Amino acid sequence: MAALPGYDVHTLDVYAFYKYWPSLALAIVALSLFGVGGLVVGGMTQWRGVYRFMHIITLVALFEMAGYACLIYSIVQSGKGDVFNAYVCTQVFIIMAPNLIQAGLYTTLGAVLKLSPQLTRGRCWLRAWVITLVFVTSDIAGIAIQTVGISIWATSQSSGNPNPDQIRKGSIITCIGLAVQIIFFCIFGLLSLWAGRHPRLGIRGHRGTARLFLGFGLVWGLVTLRNAFRFVEFVQSTVLTWPPPDNVYVIAHQQVLFYCLDALPILLTFLVFACAHPSYLLPPPAAVARQVSCEQGADPEQGQKAPVFWMSNQLAVQDSEDLLAKAARRAEREQHAQQAQHDEQFIVRQLEP
Repeated sequence: MAALPGYDVHTLDVYAFYKYWPSLALAIVALSLFGVGGLVVGGMTQWRGVYRFMHIITLVALFEMAGYACLIYSIVQSGKGDVFNAYVCTQVFIIMAPNLIQAGLYTTLGAVLKLSPQLTRGRCWLRAWVITLVFVTSDIAGIAIQTVGISIWATSQSSGNPNPDQIRKGSIITCIGLAVQIIFFCIFGLLSLWAGRHPRLGIRGHRGTARLFLGFGLVWGLVTLRNAFRFVEFVQSTVLTWPPPDNVYVIAHQQVLFYCLDALPILLTFLVFACAHPSYLLPPPAAVARQVSCEQGADPEQGQKAPVFWMSNQLAVQDSEDLLAKAARRAEREQHAQQAQHDEQFIVRQLEP
């Protein structure tokens, strides 16, 4: 297909890129809310001092804030100067940021499995480092593929002589990157569901486990909704000609869809992390007994090595001991009460004529 008539991309206004006039107020509100969310989650992570990998979510907030700052710059500078570079930066930051949420979830599941040696014993594919390596690598691969696609798409548009075939190729490559992430994220969701319901889960019975996996499910659903929206958006871009016909409902040109299906789900993930922060729900490493291998245990009576099992959650054990102690004290009080009643009845019978 022949290239379209040339134009100077650096002289176009913001409407030429979005096909709508972006709301300055909405962009400022989004930037502010992401800033608050990043401060809350980052502050919780820093204050707790454990599982610092949750600062990945703080980085998500910084990416989103950078994207909306570029959008605000585009709106303010529209008609006054070049806004193309700010437009590209907006797309890159906002599209890439949620991928870091997935990396945070992958690392959290790895930490959970590290606390569950009986669950992972004999299952090499469930080792914490394997889970983190496989899923984070898939996430990085998806990001790299999307970066290539967006680069091709942006380069063609910025050339002054846009080639529809190159623009479509960039959209197709971006779709492939999103598809890779969606597939692996769905596998991760099934794995999390299986691990959370398994009877050998190391943190089963711990007071924060249910809320932790509920947060897992909510964040997974919100990010999947956002990824599905972006995937459909780029699929439509590959199907339609460029520029798309005026009488077609183009998803990428709808501001309400962008804020409802991209910005809002990612904002809600910060609310979920604030209510179900892994640093507050997982047992702190200092409170968990260290893993001891079977070779390190010895039976003093038989003079040979015996297996030493690893206690995955000292806090849960302490909770169980507290409950048993309370039950024992309650039984003792009831026994004393029955004995006192028996003694009283015996005295009454002795005093009867």
